Amino acid sequence: MRFILMMLVAAILLDIPAYAQELPIEAVMEEEAADVEVCQDFICTRLRQEILVEASKCRPLASFKRRRMRVKRTKAANSCKLFNDANYKQSKGKCSAAVRSACERAGVDAGYLQHNAYDLQKRGLMEKAGFVNMIWKYNEKSAPLGAVLIYVGGVGHRYGHVEVRVNPNLYCSDYCNSHPVSAQSVATSRGFKLVGVYLPFTSSIQITSTNEGKSGHN
Repeated sequence: MRFILMMLVAAILLDIPAYAQELPIEAVMEEEAADVEVCQDFICTRLRQEILVEASKCRPLASFKRRRMRVKRTKAANSCKLFNDANYKQSKGKCSAAVRSACERAGVDAGYLQHNAYDLQKRGLMEKAGFVNMIWKYNEKSAPLGAVLIYVGGVGHRYGHVEVRVNPNLYCSDYCNSHPVSAQSVATSRGFKLVGVYLPFTSSIQITSTNEGKSGHN
């Protein structure tokens, strides 16, 4: 299964040679770090896989993104033609749609996730879909691999942002970046504020129990 997945990732990266040089294939899925946890839940594993597929998709620019970039509607209809080899690392303003599709294929009830990142957080929709916000324990740099991160803020960006942490150096939604969006927002010249580090309910229970167990031995 892992071999098939790595072949799929290789095929994706081979379509974008410039980005492949920045992100070697071995760094995409199984790279781990001693100081970064890995969410072992099946949903997290599938999310890490499926969000890579979503990031590689050609999709139209969101209307606000098209207007901000001053791109004609006809040219924006196909992001691959617009961004060429850089499609994999260019935001199309469809982060929540990408994460929703990845969640659905990972086995999550995505019916609650038909909203932008800001509303997912404000209306508690991630919790309704079976996730728990573990921001009391993690930030964007310590979040377990497979966690769904939600941000608010950003000048001129009222919709917020949502992404999945694929590995210690890769954060993906409708595109991939080597750092979390809060590190720097090129589009808005201001970082976003992290408001949610979401993990599946079963995984959050295991983490909380382990944390309480360690505290009990102190």
